[in-house]
Amino acid sequence: MSGLGGAPAPRWWRRDREAVAREAATAREAAAAAMLELDAALADLPDAVAAAEEAGAGPGPGVGGGRAQHRIPAPDSLARDWRDLSTHADAVIGHYLQALSNHAADDVGESAPARAAADLGAAATALREVHGQVLRFREQYGEVLAAASRARTAAGDAVSAAHAALTGALAALAGAAGSGLTDAGVQPLLDEATAALTAAEAALAERRSADAATAAARASRAAGAAADRVRGLAERAAEVRRGAASVRTRREALGTRHERLASVMSELRRRYPLSAWADVERAPQRAGEALAQADAALAALTAVLAAPALDVPEAAALLARVRAAAGRVDDEVRAATSRLARLDAVRSDPGSLLGEVQRAVVDARRFLGGLPEDRARRFRRTFEDLARRLPPLEEAVRAERPDWGAVLREADSIGQGLAALVRTARAD
Repeated sequence: MSGLGGAPAPRWWRRDREAVAREAATAREAAAAAMLELDAALADLPDAVAAAEEAGAGPGPGVGGGRAQHRIPAPDSLARDWRDLSTHADAVIGHYLQALSNHAADDVGESAPARAAADLGAAATALREVHGQVLRFREQYGEVLAAASRARTAAGDAVSAAHAALTGALAALAGAAGSGLTDAGVQPLLDEATAALTAAEAALAERRSADAATAAARASRAAGAAADRVRGLAERAAEVRRGAASVRTRREALGTRHERLASVMSELRRRYPLSAWADVERAPQRAGEALAQADAALAALTAVLAAPALDVPEAAALLARVRAAAGRVDDEVRAATSRLARLDAVRSDPGSLLGEVQRAVVDARRFLGGLPEDRARRFRRTFEDLARRLPPLEEAVRAERPDWGAVLREADSIGQGLAALVRTARAD
């Protein structure tokens, strides 16, 4: 029998073998397609599950002694289900690869195509079943996996931001150095930022997103602090230079005032007993010590300002020391001078001092009189104790040889007590 066009028709057994071969080829293609789908479905799951497990592992120690934040609550079943699914998927894939290897060659015996069709068809079916299981796993744990993925993305962004912050701080430091300015406190911050960034990158590579985010935030903070210090160097340097010029001028005036202090102390010794000014007796010595400290700090400041690279914080600290020492000189001179002036004033016109205390007593009495009785009662005893000290003060002023130092101390004490009483009553 001939086929169409006069060509001889294939024998029946030949036709059967070709059909089986086509079935085997179809099975091979179906299995390969199923394998591709399964591989695509599984591609990101190991990392996603690992990230979810790590993110939900609980608040463990973070980098640098901190605590990892933003943990994601992963169900306890996630690890178990993933372990079972991945083990089963590996076994099915292994069977598929074995079947593919067993039937790699065509026409190996008459039964080979049939066996290939059966084995590869079974492999395709098994691969599709696993694919369905993977999709169901994704659906069940999709929210947790997505949250872990977002956490990993956020951690990656945080690491990138920290890297940019550190790069910016280093560039700012280089620019300041080019202008002859430096800050010894910047390098420790940069070292901290570098170490934290290294830890963040390592944690990110190990899929520890929470620790990576924590370390990256620490790196960004340290780098930002370093950049802030560097950016303010030029303005602070200008302030220090202006301040240095000012304290040099002030130092000359302090020297003159300190020299005049000797005459003030001489007048105190000549006019009044030691009890009237004992608390300022050592004012010249204390002022001299403070002046020496100001000179030492000023010399150190001058050296720092003359250095090739100006350490701005060090210069600012020295300037502050100069000002503090100068302030102590001023305080000592002012205390002694003021004591002499007050003693002279009360000796020449004691009535003025008494009048101030009397007015304070009257004002406090009027204030208490305007309060509700229950409130006024709480302060009346204190007021009466203070008011009773006024007559003895008046007698001390009228004494033949008044102790003007004691008079001043008592007048101040009464006045301060009355002022404190009024403040307390107002706040009550």
